[in-house]
Amino acid sequence: MKGIIGCARVAPGFAFAIITASLLSGCFVKTTLKSELSSYAEPASGDLAHIRLIGSRNVKVYPDSTCVSYKVPGSGYPAGPQMGGQRKRDLGMPKTSAVPRHYVEIATKAGQPIAAGFSFYRESSIPGTPGTGAPGSRSSSSCFAARSFVPQTGRNYEMVSAWTSSGCAVQVYEMLDSDGELRRSPVASLPAEACATSASDSLDGHQGGSRSP
Repeated sequence: MKGIIGCARVAPGFAFAIITASLLSGCFVKTTLKSELSSYAEPASGDLAHIRLIGSRNVKVYPDSTCVSYKVPGSGYPAGPQMGGQRKRDLGMPKTSAVPRHYVEIATKAGQPIAAGFSFYRESSIPGTPGTGAPGSRSSSSCFAARSFVPQTGRNYEMVSAWTSSGCAVQVYEMLDSDGELRRSPVASLPAEACATSASDSLDGHQGGSRSP
């Protein structure tokens, strides 16, 4: 998920460090801030469904959309602006014992699509060999996955992301009560690709699936 200097693609989650380096054009900074400081426009009334977002602390939501772009109206980070990872957010959705310690719960309009993009970033280092002068090394990698689906009124869902050796992916489930026991049931969903129609559009640096820097 590489960024391109100028009014082009930006890798989310890393924008703050890049901006403070003062190496960017004014157009790039404006677009980056608009994306990174955006908050999800969460509905408070009407026909609603609820979604629990799991697996990444860098997740952005795109309401009434099957693709991802900072230009999607109402898109943003559901637990507040993204600067160093999002806080846990609990709306009281029913939970199984498999729910991890960190998650973000949101309300969304039922009957219309919603897309969510999950970003991952990892750094590793190898120390140099003492007494040989051999230098150490550092490396980093990143991964992004996004999917969309159409939630139904009054129902509860989970969008679960993971980064494994084969890449990162997102699965969508509905939470169902079966004889008093809560269980996950897979829900049909689609990959959420970039909404861009031209290379000049500034996105979130996402093209669907996973990419290496």
